[in-house]
This record gives sequence, C-alpha cells and structure tokens, in this order.
Amino acid sequence: MEKSEILQQWIEAAIPDPFLFQQRRAVYTHLLGTAHFAAMLAMKRGADSEAAELAGLLHDISTYLTGEHEDHARKGAALTLRILSDLQLGTPQQQEEIALAVQRHSDKEHIQTPLDEVLKDADVLDHVFNYKMLIRREIPRLHALEQELGLTFPFWDQLQEKYENA
Repeated sequence: MEKSEILQQWIEAAIPDPFLFQQRRAVYTHLLGTAHFAAMLAMKRGADSEAAELAGLLHDISTYLTGEHEDHARKGAALTLRILSDLQLGTPQQQEEIALAVQRHSDKEHIQTPLDEVLKDADVLDHVFNYKMLIRREIPRLHALEQELGLTFPFWDQLQEKYENA
C-alpha cells in the first residue's frame, strides 16, 4: 500500500462519528484536492511528489480534527510529525520537511523551500477549483500559476470582480 493510501485511511478513520465526519467533509475534500494538486505540481517542478502529496493530505489536519482554524498551520505541523512518525511514513528528515511545509503553508507572501512552494500553490489551486474562492494574498500566486501552467482560469474574472468590489 502506498504511503498516501495509508495516510488517507488514517484520516478517514480519525473521525469515526458519521455526523461529525459529515460536518468536516469540506475540509476532508480540501485535503484530498490539495494533495492531488501538490503531487501534480511537484512532478512538473521536479520535486518529491510523494512528500508533496503527504503534505497536501496533512496541511489542514488540525482544522479537520478539531474544527478550529486559528493557528492551524502551527498546530498542524506538530500533528503532522506525530502522525507520520506513528504511521512510520518517511524518514525522520522527510517527516520534518513535510511538517515544516505544513507549518509554512499559510505564509503565501514569502518564498521558501520547493516543497513549501508546491504546497502553498496546491492550496491556492484547490481554493479556486474546489471552493471558487480566493484569499486576497493568494492573487499573486494564482497569476504566477496561470503563467507557469499556461492556463487562464475561466472563473478568474468573477474572482477579480469579487475582490475589486470588496
């Protein structure tokens, strides 16, 4: 079984209450979407796609488990280290790199390691494709992703209008 499958099974089992799982379904969907975008971007950029996928699955794990978003990146990094260690996924160095990417993923303004950048960009892509929303500080990243991927997002005009009128 692949590491991402092991981790996904753990995430699904972490909330056994079906009612609570239903409440957190949007976060769960975001974890999966971000993981897929992260793996794709890592492949394109020559980065470690397995680490990127795991980071995507874990980047909002604190929000998923607790329902709280405040300080979720820092809390998520600590959880990430524990989860990866408990599941014996990756070397200690890989676990540290993934946890650091999780900790930094909300800092969209600064450029950091290749894994950090893959995770940040994957998070932005999932916000756009999954939620049809964007946080103002993510706009420069979306522009850069359009250039890098050679795409024009079809709903970009709607997103721009939303923020210009806000």
